[in-house]
Amino acid sequence: MQNTGVDTVDALVPGQKLAAQLRRDVHDLGAVPTSRAIAGLKAVAVADGMTGSAAEQQAQAVVSALMACGDLGSGKSYGDRVLVKRRSVAVLVQGGRCVLLGGDPLQGEAHGLLRSTDLIPSDVTSFLDWVGEVSEADIARLWQVLDAGVWPLGEITSDAATRLLCGAGIVPEQPIAGEASAWLREYFPLPRTGESAADPSQTAVIERPSSARQIVTAGPGSGKTHTATERVIHLVKQGVPPAGIRLITFTRVAAEEVGRRVSSALAEFTYSGGVTCGTIDSLAWNLVTTLGNAPRGGHERIIRVARKAVSDGEQAMLDLLAGISHLVIDEAQDIVGERRVFCRALIDALPESVGVTILGDGAQAIYGTWAGDKESSGSLHAELRDLSGWENRSLTANHRTKSLGLRQFFGQARALLESDSDPRATYLEIRGMLEEVATDANVSLTGPVFPWRDDSLILFRGRAATEAASVRLTRSARVHRLKLSGQTSVCDPLVGAICAGHGSGAAIRLEHVRRRLADLHPAPLGLIEEDVLADLQSLGNGHTPRLQDIADAVEREPVGHTRDHVGTAGPLLGSIHGAKGREASNVLLMLPPVPIGDDVDWLEEARVLFVGATRASTHLYLGKAQPGLVRPGKNGSRWLRGNGGGLLLSGSEGLRALDGLAPALSVWEAGFRQPNCSFRRVGTGEETPWHLVTDGGDLLAQVDGLLTDDLDHIEATRGGLAPGTLRVVGATTVVDRRKDGRIQAVTLLPVLQGVVQGTGKRDNQVDQ
Repeated sequence: MQNTGVDTVDALVPGQKLAAQLRRDVHDLGAVPTSRAIAGLKAVAVADGMTGSAAEQQAQAVVSALMACGDLGSGKSYGDRVLVKRRSVAVLVQGGRCVLLGGDPLQGEAHGLLRSTDLIPSDVTSFLDWVGEVSEADIARLWQVLDAGVWPLGEITSDAATRLLCGAGIVPEQPIAGEASAWLREYFPLPRTGESAADPSQTAVIERPSSARQIVTAGPGSGKTHTATERVIHLVKQGVPPAGIRLITFTRVAAEEVGRRVSSALAEFTYSGGVTCGTIDSLAWNLVTTLGNAPRGGHERIIRVARKAVSDGEQAMLDLLAGISHLVIDEAQDIVGERRVFCRALIDALPESVGVTILGDGAQAIYGTWAGDKESSGSLHAELRDLSGWENRSLTANHRTKSLGLRQFFGQARALLESDSDPRATYLEIRGMLEEVATDANVSLTGPVFPWRDDSLILFRGRAATEAASVRLTRSARVHRLKLSGQTSVCDPLVGAICAGHGSGAAIRLEHVRRRLADLHPAPLGLIEEDVLADLQSLGNGHTPRLQDIADAVEREPVGHTRDHVGTAGPLLGSIHGAKGREASNVLLMLPPVPIGDDVDWLEEARVLFVGATRASTHLYLGKAQPGLVRPGKNGSRWLRGNGGGLLLSGSEGLRALDGLAPALSVWEAGFRQPNCSFRRVGTGEETPWHLVTDGGDLLAQVDGLLTDDLDHIEATRGGLAPGTLRVVGATTVVDRRKDGRIQAVTLLPVLQGVVQGTGKRDNQVDQ
């Protein structure tokens, strides 16, 4: 590394020479009036042979560029604008180099307008975080410069475009190196145009007759959901009754998105209402509850009951199915086990004149080991793909990936997964391909490199690793959101807050809403009482919503009132399985250790990595998940190893709501304040139950079920429970039922995140 000092300035190109001179002047004097700085640089440029006008333009451009990049600051002194020196900042850019901003101008070597070093400090800033928000217009300006092959310094007016060029080491008025140009094009691809229009392969699916039965293979980013949505819209516009169209998606998030798109596109049609968009579980629930009361046993029980009624040809069920005029099923490669059997029975029960459109991708089938299907294996998509009477189609374009490198990886990895290669070799080859295509293949979870933004994703192989990482980030004060696992969701806490304290036969009226909103602290902002009542009416199925109907709707988890994560800001942490249907510009894929053992499903493991990587549209980062942090307990609990270990908790599992209004109001407040909390025995006697208590002493919930056994175990083996090792991260509406199934209350429970630790300091090797 060399210094850009007095002896080397004369050897630099003109723009870089002026930048080095200006840095030195500002650093030596502390502050320089802008007009004086420009005049001084102009004199230097004229002495080097420039004309007066060209020299002044060059001087102004250098000042503007260094300010845009943050190398120099500005202020006012006696009404005049002055340039001031700034503290030292290092930005990690291409190839492991650091751009240096501010600080001592003699540090670093020449790097475009800025300086660089190959010594990476611990407090380095990510390039994308340094650049900040980049508009489509900024990217268009950048590409104009790259296409021209040279950067005319005075012609860039955008600060963001200037930072991009400087960070990549582009020297004004000099030919742009091919490597730097390729790097910038890869990082900041031109925005796609005409994305709303269907491509030819999508159009072929969308415009088939309503009676057609199609199996559509669609890779990541090929527009499965867009095609499914446009298929529905096309059918309605062609005269198919919307009330007869059923669109099934794999997740509630996808169902909400599809429903929103359909409603928006068909808003001009007065007859457009009635298209049903939902999950397999919600369809089964609606079918079963239309014919009678829902059986106890949760979603799995509902699916089995619905499947049996369809398979047995129960006339009442067949009468309901007679109302279906077209069926669309998205993400069919993930429909396995009992849900696959239910969907197949449903399709077989429909008349041949009823069309079916099924979309899926075998390369993204990652639920095989979760199927629990005793009768046969595989997904719905695989089962029907080669069946006679079905049209096989493919979506061929990639509408997600902006990066050329990622686009090539998607295609190569997909071809490898569909080949007959050795499964273990396929898995290892895909891991190697990931390292080659990654923006950075060695990222620390708590380091500064990965863009810590709301639109970023951090993905892990499984639930336990995700929750352990969330605990680690919480302890490091890194703000993030946590994707809840499995079927866990957070239901709008306002519903429970309004309903808490009311009896099971109560009806909610406007005066109840008004009175309860006044009780809530902190008060929800911007709510209109009539709108709150309207939301409850949508749940309660009537002008005067009754608690019984609201409870049934909450247990169905209607999409508009639920979300599948906690937290309000920062990257979203989740498992790869839970990220299906999501995408992000920046994805950090935390690679698990290579599996060991004779029972590894190598192809499924390879597909899991493929799915995780294909969530990225622009930048894919790789990290390494810490192995062996979590191990399962005897009753399905999860235990975090190490001195900071203990019982790992997230969500509201194992908690039961306390009776009355006061606890619900405490949970509401805790959901906003997010206090530390712990479990304590409240009461006297040997059977004193555990309660969740905030550090301020507020009772939030009672412990129920197997969680009691785990807390008893920690108390017995550790001498007690340590306080303040958990945190409330939100609140959720829940239905509290008695043992006979009757509704006791609709109220609130806290959503937890953290580890229950014992008072002992040793490792938790004896935990269950």
